Amino acid sequence: MTKQRIRRFPAIVLAVVGLFAAGHIGATLAYTGPDTPVKQALQPGLSKYFLGPLDQGWNLFAPGPYSQDENMLVRACISPHDVCAGGDSRGAEFTPWRNVTAEELEAVDYNIFANRETRQSKVVHGRLWPVAAKLTDEQRKAVEANHIEGEPVFGIDLDSAQAEQQYSPGQLHNMRNYERLESVAVGLGTLYMHEEYGDAVSLVEVRMRRDSVPTFDDRHEASDEKAESWTKIGWRAATQFDQEVFDAWS
Repeated sequence: MTKQRIRRFPAIVLAVVGLFAAGHIGATLAYTGPDTPVKQALQPGLSKYFLGPLDQGWNLFAPGPYSQDENMLVRACISPHDVCAGGDSRGAEFTPWRNVTAEELEAVDYNIFANRETRQSKVVHGRLWPVAAKLTDEQRKAVEANHIEGEPVFGIDLDSAQAEQQYSPGQLHNMRNYERLESVAVGLGTLYMHEEYGDAVSLVEVRMRRDSVPTFDDRHEASDEKAESWTKIGWRAATQFDQEVFDAWS
C-alpha cells in the first residue's frame, strides 16, 4: 500500500503542475491579447494575478515607456493635374482626410492573428518621424511646401556634387533618408486613395500625427485635450504604379 501511494505522488504532482501551467498560459494569452469582452470581464482578476500588490509597472523593463499614439492621414485631389494646381479657385476637387491608421487598427480588434497589412502605416510613420525630426526648420518648410511637378523636395539633387558641397555628410545622409521614406509614405497614400477614387487621383497630401497617451496613473481620467504634434508632407504627384500593383493591393 505504501509503495502504491509513493508511485501515485509523482503523478499527482505532474497533474497539479500541468494544470497550473495550462492556467498560467491561458491567463497570459488573455492578459496580453486583444481587447475582447472576455478580457474585459476577466481584467480585474488578471491584473491582480499579474501585477499583485507591489505593481512596479512596465518601467522595470522599459525605462522609456511608449507615450505616443501615431496616425497617418491622407487626402487626394481627384481633378486633372492642372486644375489641382490652381486650387479651389480653379474648381479643384479634394477628398476628405482619411485616417488610414485608424482603418488598419479596426482589423486588429478581436483578431489575434492580424497580419502585416494591418500595420503598414504605423511602420511608415515610425520610420519617417524620427528622420523628419532631424531636419532643420528651413528643410521642414520645404517638406511642408507643395512639389507637384516632380522637382526635388529640397530643391537640389541630393546625389549631386553640389549637394555634397552644400551639406555635411550627416545632414545629407538624413535628407536622403527622408526623401526615400517620404516616397514610401506618398506611395502608400496613393494606394489607399486609388482604392477609393481610382485613376482620378492626381495629387496626394500626407500628414503624420502624434497624440500624447495618458500616463498609467491617469489612464481612466477623461480629458478633452490631447497634445498633438505633426509632420506634414505637402501636395505631391500621385505615385505611378503598374496595374498589377493596384490589383494586388485591392
